[in-house]
Amino acid sequence: MTTLARVINRLRRPLRIRLVGPADQAAAALHGLAHMVNRRPDMADRRIRIDLTIREKPMQEWR
Repeated sequence: MTTLARVINRLRRPLRIRLVGPADQAAAALHGLAHMVNRRPDMADRRIRIDLTIREKPMQEWR
């Protein structure tokens, strides 16, 4: 990745991800996200903001 691309990536708005769910599902989603970011060269030096909420209630009770 060129220096110019790194500077542009730092100036871009951060990628925002919101995860809400049970701990095991949130952990699996974070694991998959880490693999995706690791494989994509365009994600190098990109800021990522992750809002994580762990809820142990069944999905029907969330709404």
